[in-house]
Amino acid sequence: MKGLNSINIRSGRLACCLILITSLLICLHCQSYTRSYAMPIEDNEAQHTEETQDTEKNEKESIEDQKKINESIEGAGATIEKEKTTMAETATLTAAETDKVSYEIPSSFVNPATGNTVSYKGGKTIERTSMITYGDAGEINRLATPDRDGFMKLDNRYLIAVGSRFDTEVGQYLDLILENGVVIPCIMGDLKADEDTDSTNTFTCHSRCCSEFIIDENSIRSDIYERGNASLKHGFWDSPVVNIIVYDEYYEFTTEL
Repeated sequence: MKGLNSINIRSGRLACCLILITSLLICLHCQSYTRSYAMPIEDNEAQHTEETQDTEKNEKESIEDQKKINESIEGAGATIEKEKTTMAETATLTAAETDKVSYEIPSSFVNPATGNTVSYKGGKTIERTSMITYGDAGEINRLATPDRDGFMKLDNRYLIAVGSRFDTEVGQYLDLILENGVVIPCIMGDLKADEDTDSTNTFTCHSRCCSEFIIDENSIRSDIYERGNASLKHGFWDSPVVNIIVYDEYYEFTTEL
């Protein structure tokens, strides 16, 4: 019985050792399992979160980039439209500039008969409409009517006679620009004869003027008619003509046959 008990005791001890070893192995295995499976899940979740954040960041950056692209496109479109507008304005300005010619009026001229230099002091003489009965000039004078001071007008412009230097036709619009800045809107009602003008065909030699206002002798103001000076019509007309602007515009009329 004693020997049996020793054997049993040793067997029991061995069994206990085996059980302990087995338990330890099981514990180690469980711990290894937990580490091998539980940890990657956390890692995967963290990685997924980072990927989500990266995706959102990329989406935000894409949206911002798209906004910048749209703004650039809009800016480019606005720039193009501005350039188109500028080009249109420039084209309009160029067209306007080519539709008129400016002639500078000198402050003196040479009298071809005497060879003397004559000063131009701004005189504006008058011419009777009743004396203009020929061709287009006669027709346009018949169409014009006198204002309250007896100055013939048509289309709200004063009829005047100018020399051949200005290359104008009867009915063509022109402006007299005075030294004081006043602009007198005119229309060609007659052409001065070259033999009556200086070598540049600008000034009438005997009257020393570059423009003759056509008047109605029946209604002209007496002081203007007596002195033959159109500048008396208005005080601000008493200034020399420094430029004559000729427009590529005409009053439309038909000459009677």
